[in-house]
Amino acid sequence: MRVFLNFLLISFALVAFAQQDTIVVTDFTKVLVETKQNGDLSPVTSLDQVNQAGFFITGRNEGHIRICNPEPLAIWINGRLFEIIENCEFIRLSEWLKNDSNDTLYVSLSSKNELVDLKCELVIFEDLKIVKEDSADPREARNVLREFVILGWILLTIVLGIFLVGFPTRVSYLKGKAFTFKISAYEFVNTSFFSGPSLNLVAFYSLALSFVLFYFNFALELNLFEKPISLLFFLWEWIKLSAMVFGLILIKWVIISVIAGLFNFKGLKNYQLFDFINFQTLLLIPILIFLFLDFLFGETIGEWVSPSLMIVFPLVLILFIIWFTLKFVNNSPRKKLMIISYLCATEIIPAIIMIGLFYK
Repeated sequence: MRVFLNFLLISFALVAFAQQDTIVVTDFTKVLVETKQNGDLSPVTSLDQVNQAGFFITGRNEGHIRICNPEPLAIWINGRLFEIIENCEFIRLSEWLKNDSNDTLYVSLSSKNELVDLKCELVIFEDLKIVKEDSADPREARNVLREFVILGWILLTIVLGIFLVGFPTRVSYLKGKAFTFKISAYEFVNTSFFSGPSLNLVAFYSLALSFVLFYFNFALELNLFEKPISLLFFLWEWIKLSAMVFGLILIKWVIISVIAGLFNFKGLKNYQLFDFINFQTLLLIPILIFLFLDFLFGETIGEWVSPSLMIVFPLVLILFIIWFTLKFVNNSPRKKLMIISYLCATEIIPAIIMIGLFYK
Protein backbone atom coordinates (compact mmCIF):
# COMPACT_ATOMS: atom_id res chain seq x y z
CA MET A 1 0.00 0.00 0.00
CA ARG A 2 2.92 2.36 0.72
CA VAL A 3 4.17 1.91 -2.84
CA PHE A 4 0.74 2.68 -4.25
CA LEU A 5 0.53 5.87 -2.17
CA ASN A 6 3.97 6.90 -3.43
CA PHE A 7 2.73 6.40 -6.97
CA LEU A 8 -0.25 8.68 -6.32
CA LEU A 9 1.97 11.36 -4.76
CA ILE A 10 4.30 11.28 -7.79
CA SER A 11 1.32 11.62 -10.13
CA PHE A 12 -0.09 14.59 -8.20
CA ALA A 13 3.35 16.22 -8.11
CA LEU A 14 3.67 15.97 -11.89
CA VAL A 15 0.22 17.44 -12.37
CA ALA A 16 1.05 20.29 -10.00
CA PHE A 17 4.25 20.97 -11.95
CA ALA A 18 2.38 20.95 -15.22
CA GLN A 19 -0.09 23.54 -13.94
CA GLN A 20 2.59 26.19 -14.56
CA ASP A 21 1.93 25.50 -18.24
CA THR A 22 -1.35 27.46 -18.31
CA ILE A 23 -1.32 31.11 -17.24
CA VAL A 24 -4.58 33.01 -16.76
CA VAL A 25 -4.33 36.53 -18.20
CA THR A 26 -7.93 37.68 -17.67
CA ASP A 27 -10.81 36.14 -15.74
CA PHE A 28 -13.85 37.25 -17.73
CA THR A 29 -16.30 36.01 -15.08
CA LYS A 30 -15.32 39.11 -13.08
CA VAL A 31 -16.23 41.53 -15.89
CA LEU A 32 -19.45 39.99 -17.17
CA VAL A 33 -22.31 42.26 -18.16
CA GLU A 34 -26.01 41.59 -18.62
CA THR A 35 -28.34 43.13 -21.21
CA LYS A 36 -31.47 44.73 -19.78
CA GLN A 37 -34.82 44.84 -21.60
CA ASN A 38 -34.21 48.45 -22.69
CA GLY A 39 -30.85 47.46 -24.24
CA ASP A 40 -28.64 48.90 -21.50
CA LEU A 41 -25.76 46.89 -20.08
CA SER A 42 -25.25 46.36 -16.36
CA PRO A 43 -22.43 44.54 -14.49
CA VAL A 44 -23.16 41.02 -13.29
CA THR A 45 -22.40 40.76 -9.59
CA SER A 46 -23.67 37.20 -9.16
CA LEU A 47 -24.37 34.41 -11.62
CA ASP A 48 -27.22 33.04 -9.52
CA GLN A 49 -30.44 33.17 -11.55
CA VAL A 50 -28.50 34.43 -14.60
CA ASN A 51 -28.51 32.25 -17.71
CA GLN A 52 -27.13 34.78 -20.21
CA ALA A 53 -24.19 37.16 -19.83
CA GLY A 54 -21.41 38.59 -21.93
CA PHE A 55 -18.08 40.40 -21.98
CA PHE A 56 -16.00 42.59 -24.28
CA ILE A 57 -12.58 41.82 -25.77
CA THR A 58 -10.64 44.80 -27.04
CA GLY A 59 -7.09 45.14 -28.38
CA ARG A 60 -6.02 41.49 -28.14
CA ASN A 61 -5.34 38.98 -30.90
CA GLU A 62 -3.29 36.28 -29.14
CA GLY A 63 -4.05 33.60 -26.61
CA HIS A 64 -6.83 31.09 -26.01
CA ILE A 65 -10.22 31.46 -24.40
CA ARG A 66 -10.87 28.67 -21.90
CA ILE A 67 -14.61 28.22 -21.34
CA CYS A 68 -16.00 25.63 -18.93
CA ASN A 69 -19.64 24.97 -18.12
CA PRO A 70 -21.15 21.65 -16.96
CA GLU A 71 -24.21 22.09 -19.21
CA PRO A 72 -24.53 22.99 -22.92
CA LEU A 73 -23.45 26.58 -23.49
CA ALA A 74 -24.10 28.69 -26.60
CA ILE A 75 -21.35 31.15 -27.60
CA TRP A 76 -22.38 34.24 -29.58
CA ILE A 77 -19.82 36.58 -31.19
CA ASN A 78 -21.15 40.05 -31.99
CA GLY A 79 -24.65 38.62 -32.26
CA ARG A 80 -23.75 35.57 -34.38
CA LEU A 81 -23.81 32.02 -33.02
CA PHE A 82 -20.25 30.66 -32.98
CA GLU A 83 -20.51 27.28 -31.25
CA ILE A 84 -22.37 25.24 -28.63
CA ILE A 85 -20.06 23.52 -26.15
CA GLU A 86 -20.31 21.37 -23.03
CA ASN A 87 -17.76 20.97 -20.23
CA CYS A 88 -14.40 22.61 -21.08
CA GLU A 89 -13.01 23.82 -24.38
CA PHE A 90 -10.10 25.95 -25.56
CA ILE A 91 -10.80 28.37 -28.40
CA ARG A 92 -8.10 30.38 -30.16
CA LEU A 93 -8.87 34.07 -29.96
CA SER A 94 -7.78 34.36 -33.59
CA GLU A 95 -10.74 32.14 -34.61
CA TRP A 96 -13.13 34.78 -33.32
CA LEU A 97 -11.23 37.67 -34.88
CA LYS A 98 -10.96 36.15 -38.37
CA ASN A 99 -14.76 36.08 -38.65
CA ASP A 100 -15.21 39.70 -37.63
CA SER A 101 -13.50 42.88 -38.78
CA ASN A 102 -14.30 44.84 -35.60
CA ASP A 103 -11.51 45.60 -33.12
CA THR A 104 -13.92 44.99 -30.25
CA LEU A 105 -15.74 41.70 -29.79
CA TYR A 106 -18.81 41.22 -27.65
CA VAL A 107 -19.00 37.61 -26.53
CA SER A 108 -22.35 36.44 -25.19
CA LEU A 109 -22.77 33.15 -23.32
CA SER A 110 -26.18 31.59 -22.79
CA SER A 111 -27.52 28.39 -21.27
CA LYS A 112 -30.90 26.96 -20.32
CA ASN A 113 -29.95 27.01 -16.64
CA GLU A 114 -27.95 29.31 -14.36
CA LEU A 115 -24.33 30.08 -15.19
CA VAL A 116 -23.25 29.72 -11.57
CA ASP A 117 -20.48 27.20 -12.47
CA LEU A 118 -19.26 29.12 -15.52
CA LYS A 119 -15.52 29.57 -15.96
CA CYS A 120 -14.30 31.85 -18.74
CA GLU A 121 -10.66 32.94 -18.94
CA LEU A 122 -8.11 34.30 -21.39
CA VAL A 123 -5.05 32.05 -21.04
CA ILE A 124 -1.63 31.70 -22.58
CA PHE A 125 0.74 28.74 -22.47
CA GLU A 126 4.28 29.07 -21.21
CA ASP A 127 6.70 26.56 -19.72
CA LEU A 128 8.41 29.08 -17.43
CA LYS A 129 7.22 29.54 -13.88
CA ILE A 130 7.72 33.30 -14.17
CA VAL A 131 6.24 35.01 -17.22
CA LYS A 132 8.03 38.24 -18.07
CA GLU A 133 5.64 39.37 -20.79
CA ASP A 134 1.91 39.16 -21.11
CA SER A 135 1.96 37.34 -24.44
CA ALA A 136 3.95 34.11 -24.69
CA ASP A 137 5.06 32.18 -27.75
CA PRO A 138 2.10 30.50 -29.44
CA ARG A 139 1.53 27.01 -28.08
CA GLU A 140 1.62 25.60 -31.61
CA ALA A 141 5.33 26.46 -31.81
CA ARG A 142 6.06 24.01 -29.00
CA ASN A 143 5.94 20.24 -29.29
CA VAL A 144 3.41 19.22 -26.64
CA LEU A 145 3.83 15.52 -27.42
CA ARG A 146 7.58 15.71 -26.90
CA GLU A 147 7.16 17.40 -23.52
CA PHE A 148 4.59 14.82 -22.48
CA VAL A 149 6.80 11.92 -23.58
CA ILE A 150 9.75 13.24 -21.54
CA LEU A 151 7.66 13.56 -18.38
CA GLY A 152 6.07 10.18 -19.12
CA TRP A 153 9.44 8.45 -19.32
CA ILE A 154 10.43 10.04 -16.00
CA LEU A 155 7.33 8.76 -14.21
CA LEU A 156 7.54 5.29 -15.77
CA THR A 157 11.22 5.03 -14.82
CA ILE A 158 10.43 5.98 -11.22
CA VAL A 159 7.58 3.45 -10.88
CA LEU A 160 9.63 0.68 -12.54
CA GLY A 161 12.66 1.55 -10.38
CA ILE A 162 10.56 1.24 -7.21
CA PHE A 163 9.41 -2.20 -8.36
CA LEU A 164 12.90 -3.45 -9.29
CA VAL A 165 14.49 -2.27 -6.04
CA GLY A 166 11.61 -2.95 -3.67
CA PHE A 167 10.50 -6.42 -4.78
CA PRO A 168 13.51 -8.52 -5.83
CA THR A 169 11.66 -11.84 -5.36
CA ARG A 170 8.93 -10.87 -7.82
CA VAL A 171 11.57 -9.56 -10.24
CA SER A 172 13.45 -12.85 -10.02
CA TYR A 173 10.25 -14.77 -10.80
CA LEU A 174 9.54 -12.54 -13.79
CA LYS A 175 13.00 -13.13 -15.21
CA GLY A 176 12.99 -16.88 -14.87
CA LYS A 177 9.45 -18.24 -14.82
CA ALA A 178 7.02 -15.73 -16.32
CA PHE A 179 6.34 -17.82 -19.44
CA THR A 180 6.55 -21.27 -17.88
CA PHE A 181 3.79 -23.84 -18.38
CA LYS A 182 4.20 -25.13 -14.83
CA ILE A 183 2.54 -23.78 -11.69
CA SER A 184 4.90 -23.04 -8.80
CA ALA A 185 4.09 -22.68 -5.12
CA TYR A 186 5.19 -19.03 -5.33
CA GLU A 187 2.15 -18.21 -7.46
CA PHE A 188 -0.23 -19.40 -4.75
CA VAL A 189 1.58 -17.89 -1.77
CA ASN A 190 2.59 -14.44 -3.07
CA THR A 191 -0.14 -13.42 -5.50
CA SER A 192 -2.58 -11.30 -3.51
CA PHE A 193 -3.92 -8.52 -5.72
CA PHE A 194 -3.57 -5.96 -2.92
CA SER A 195 0.02 -6.86 -2.01
CA GLY A 196 2.77 -4.33 -2.66
CA PRO A 197 4.38 -6.14 -5.63
CA SER A 198 1.04 -6.68 -7.40
CA LEU A 199 -0.19 -3.11 -6.92
CA ASN A 200 3.12 -1.69 -8.08
CA LEU A 201 3.20 -3.88 -11.19
CA VAL A 202 -0.46 -3.16 -12.03
CA ALA A 203 0.23 0.58 -11.63
CA PHE A 204 3.25 0.34 -13.93
CA TYR A 205 1.34 -1.72 -16.50
CA SER A 206 -1.60 0.72 -16.47
CA LEU A 207 0.66 3.75 -16.94
CA ALA A 208 2.82 2.03 -19.56
CA LEU A 209 -0.10 0.72 -21.66
CA SER A 210 -1.79 4.15 -21.63
CA PHE A 211 1.52 5.79 -22.50
CA VAL A 212 2.03 3.45 -25.48
CA LEU A 213 -1.53 4.05 -26.72
CA PHE A 214 -1.01 7.83 -26.50
CA TYR A 215 2.32 7.62 -28.32
CA PHE A 216 0.97 5.50 -31.17
CA ASN A 217 -2.17 7.62 -31.42
CA PHE A 218 -0.39 10.93 -31.98
CA ALA A 219 2.67 9.60 -33.84
CA LEU A 220 0.54 7.67 -36.35
CA GLU A 221 -2.39 10.15 -36.29
CA LEU A 222 -4.94 7.47 -35.41
CA ASN A 223 -7.38 9.97 -33.83
CA LEU A 224 -8.24 7.61 -30.97
CA PHE A 225 -7.93 10.54 -28.57
CA GLU A 226 -8.37 14.26 -29.07
CA LYS A 227 -5.01 16.01 -28.85
CA PRO A 228 -4.95 18.28 -25.77
CA ILE A 229 -3.66 21.81 -26.18
CA SER A 230 -2.03 22.08 -22.79
CA LEU A 231 0.62 19.84 -21.25
CA LEU A 232 -1.47 19.84 -18.07
CA PHE A 233 -4.45 18.39 -19.91
CA PHE A 234 -2.17 15.95 -21.74
CA LEU A 235 -0.96 14.57 -18.38
CA TRP A 236 -4.48 14.61 -16.97
CA GLU A 237 -5.83 12.56 -19.91
CA TRP A 238 -2.96 10.08 -19.47
CA ILE A 239 -3.66 9.69 -15.75
CA LYS A 240 -7.40 9.26 -16.43
CA LEU A 241 -6.75 6.57 -19.05
CA SER A 242 -4.29 4.82 -16.70
CA ALA A 243 -6.86 4.88 -13.90
CA MET A 244 -9.40 3.36 -16.31
CA VAL A 245 -6.99 0.53 -17.20
CA PHE A 246 -6.28 -0.03 -13.50
CA GLY A 247 -10.02 -0.14 -12.83
CA LEU A 248 -10.58 -2.69 -15.63
CA ILE A 249 -7.92 -4.94 -14.14
CA LEU A 250 -9.57 -4.62 -10.72
CA ILE A 251 -12.93 -5.53 -12.29
CA LYS A 252 -11.25 -8.51 -13.97
CA TRP A 253 -9.98 -9.67 -10.56
CA VAL A 254 -13.49 -9.37 -9.07
CA ILE A 255 -15.05 -11.34 -11.95
CA ILE A 256 -12.39 -14.03 -11.70
CA SER A 257 -12.91 -14.24 -7.91
CA VAL A 258 -16.67 -14.75 -8.29
CA ILE A 259 -16.48 -17.29 -11.11
CA ALA A 260 -13.57 -19.20 -9.50
CA GLY A 261 -15.74 -19.52 -6.38
CA LEU A 262 -18.64 -20.89 -8.44
CA PHE A 263 -16.36 -23.44 -10.11
CA ASN A 264 -14.65 -24.24 -6.79
CA PHE A 265 -11.19 -23.42 -8.20
CA LYS A 266 -9.51 -22.47 -4.93
CA GLY A 267 -6.48 -20.23 -5.21
CA LEU A 268 -6.93 -19.77 -8.94
CA LYS A 269 -8.23 -16.20 -8.84
CA ASN A 270 -4.93 -14.73 -7.64
CA TYR A 271 -2.44 -16.58 -9.78
CA GLN A 272 -4.57 -16.17 -12.91
CA LEU A 273 -4.39 -12.39 -12.62
CA PHE A 274 -0.77 -12.73 -11.48
CA ASP A 275 0.04 -14.53 -14.76
CA PHE A 276 -1.94 -12.00 -16.81
CA ILE A 277 0.01 -9.01 -15.46
CA ASN A 278 3.38 -10.78 -15.74
CA PHE A 279 2.71 -11.91 -19.31
CA GLN A 280 1.34 -8.56 -20.52
CA THR A 281 4.05 -6.48 -18.83
CA LEU A 282 6.92 -8.50 -20.26
CA LEU A 283 5.48 -8.19 -23.76
CA LEU A 284 4.86 -4.47 -23.26
CA ILE A 285 8.46 -3.69 -22.25
CA PRO A 286 9.93 -4.38 -25.75
CA ILE A 287 7.30 -2.03 -27.18
CA LEU A 288 8.38 0.64 -24.69
CA ILE A 289 12.02 0.14 -25.70
CA PHE A 290 11.01 0.43 -29.35
CA LEU A 291 9.20 3.72 -28.68
CA PHE A 292 12.12 5.05 -26.63
CA LEU A 293 14.50 4.42 -29.54
CA ASP A 294 12.05 6.06 -31.92
CA PHE A 295 11.84 9.11 -29.65
CA LEU A 296 15.62 9.18 -29.26
CA PHE A 297 16.23 9.18 -33.01
CA GLY A 298 13.74 11.81 -34.06
CA GLU A 299 10.20 10.40 -33.75
CA THR A 300 10.15 8.93 -37.27
CA ILE A 301 7.74 6.09 -36.50
CA GLY A 302 5.03 7.68 -38.65
CA GLU A 303 7.26 7.46 -41.73
CA TRP A 304 7.86 3.71 -41.72
CA VAL A 305 5.23 2.09 -39.49
CA SER A 306 1.64 1.59 -40.62
CA PRO A 307 -1.36 2.24 -38.33
CA SER A 308 -2.14 -1.45 -38.77
CA LEU A 309 0.57 -2.08 -36.18
CA MET A 310 -2.12 -1.44 -33.58
CA ILE A 311 -3.19 -5.04 -34.16
CA VAL A 312 -0.32 -5.99 -31.82
CA PHE A 313 -2.51 -5.14 -28.78
CA PRO A 314 -5.32 -7.65 -29.45
CA LEU A 315 -2.70 -10.18 -30.56
CA VAL A 316 -0.95 -9.94 -27.20
CA LEU A 317 -4.29 -10.54 -25.48
CA ILE A 318 -4.96 -13.60 -27.66
CA LEU A 319 -1.46 -14.95 -27.03
CA PHE A 320 -2.04 -14.82 -23.29
CA ILE A 321 -5.34 -16.71 -23.57
CA ILE A 322 -3.68 -19.47 -25.63
CA TRP A 323 -0.70 -19.71 -23.26
CA PHE A 324 -2.77 -19.67 -20.07
CA THR A 325 -5.23 -22.24 -21.49
CA LEU A 326 -2.38 -24.67 -22.18
CA LYS A 327 -0.90 -24.02 -18.74
CA PHE A 328 -4.27 -24.51 -17.03
CA VAL A 329 -5.09 -27.70 -18.92
CA ASN A 330 -1.66 -29.23 -18.20
CA ASN A 331 -1.85 -28.54 -14.46
CA SER A 332 -5.51 -29.03 -13.56
CA PRO A 333 -7.09 -32.42 -12.80
CA ARG A 334 -10.54 -31.05 -13.72
CA LYS A 335 -12.40 -32.11 -16.83
CA LYS A 336 -11.48 -30.21 -19.96
CA LEU A 337 -15.10 -29.15 -20.56
CA MET A 338 -15.21 -27.47 -17.14
CA ILE A 339 -11.86 -25.79 -17.77
CA ILE A 340 -13.01 -24.46 -21.16
CA SER A 341 -16.28 -23.21 -19.65
CA TYR A 342 -14.34 -21.40 -16.92
CA LEU A 343 -11.92 -19.84 -19.41
CA CYS A 344 -14.78 -18.72 -21.65
CA ALA A 345 -16.35 -16.88 -18.71
CA THR A 346 -13.16 -15.30 -17.35
CA GLU A 347 -10.88 -14.78 -20.37
CA ILE A 348 -12.33 -15.48 -23.82
CA ILE A 349 -15.66 -13.59 -23.62
CA PRO A 350 -14.13 -10.53 -21.83
CA ALA A 351 -11.32 -10.49 -24.44
CA ILE A 352 -13.83 -10.51 -27.31
CA ILE A 353 -15.72 -7.61 -25.68
CA MET A 354 -12.51 -5.61 -25.13
CA ILE A 355 -11.31 -6.16 -28.71
CA GLY A 356 -14.71 -5.14 -30.02
CA LEU A 357 -14.62 -1.92 -27.98
CA PHE A 358 -11.04 -1.27 -29.07
CA TYR A 359 -11.95 -1.35 -32.76
CA LYS A 360 -15.30 0.40 -32.38
